[in-house]
Amino acid sequence: MNTFGTLFRLTTFGESHGPALGSIIDGCPAGVPLETARIQAALDRRRPGQSTITTARSEPDQVEILSGVFEGKTLGTPIAAIVRNTNQRSGDYDKLKAEDRPGHADAVWRERFKHRDHRGGGRTSGRETLCRVIGGTIAEAYLERQFPKVSTVAWVSQVGDLVSAVPELGLTRAQVDAHPTRCPDPVVREEMSRRILVAKEAGDSLGGSIDVRVEGLPVGLGEPIFGKIKALLAQALGSVGAVTGVVWGPPDLLERIAQPGLQFHARKDTYGGIQGGLTNGEPLFLRVYFKPPATLADHAKGGRHDPCIMPRAVPVLEAMVSLVLADLALQYNAWPHST
Repeated sequence: MNTFGTLFRLTTFGESHGPALGSIIDGCPAGVPLETARIQAALDRRRPGQSTITTARSEPDQVEILSGVFEGKTLGTPIAAIVRNTNQRSGDYDKLKAEDRPGHADAVWRERFKHRDHRGGGRTSGRETLCRVIGGTIAEAYLERQFPKVSTVAWVSQVGDLVSAVPELGLTRAQVDAHPTRCPDPVVREEMSRRILVAKEAGDSLGGSIDVRVEGLPVGLGEPIFGKIKALLAQALGSVGAVTGVVWGPPDLLERIAQPGLQFHARKDTYGGIQGGLTNGEPLFLRVYFKPPATLADHAKGGRHDPCIMPRAVPVLEAMVSLVLADLALQYNAWPHST
């Protein structure tokens, strides 16, 4: 399955070391303002080679829009966009034709499909996520027209055992991007950066979590039974390769669920912006857990890997959340509801 969404649909294609990767977005209404520069800015936040704590693979990730946009607005037809690969070192992966990396998808893909692209993981590479960022950026452009007050911001909330404080409402992406770790907490982010560099030099890796908060949502996005927004968000975020868990609700939810019901339900923020499978108008809050990257030891010491994936995964999670919200916004308009 390479397509995500019901009415607002994203299809991704391409491999890590192929000629290009790309996205096809179908279902985006006509007339949505969309400039190439907006998509490029989003890709720049995800691209490799941003700092010393990320992979040394350095690519500009220049986007080319092939269809669906004219005179700075969407046409309502399929939007196709590609990013050409320019800095492959496929020879580095020759021994992986017969050697499976621990923790990667190599062995299970070989067993399932009997044939795979071993170069950089092929289709299983995290490089595929650039396609999601393209789709998510277009989803955000549509959401801005539909719900002008909506703001989706993610940040790194944990690296190893270092946990940041939760920022106040109104946090901006510019504030998050002000530090290479994408952690807005000035107390812990320098130590996060130091530990990531230590892990990189040692051929080791670190996991942790990313928090996502959406402000300005209307009441009623989602469908009450199988289309609950929490279920759709779990599917969207769980489809990101290194994600190992998703929790809806405030950061201290795991402590709150130990409380008696009278205490638990006394605070509205307990629900994380979701009730009955629908948005309730409160800020939507998610915590997404990541395992340490599986490229380790000798495979890692060449420098072309992320010792900690979370800083570059921030725009990817924002994109997946925006794709869900855009799809639900279209469903809200198309399916019966009170007016």
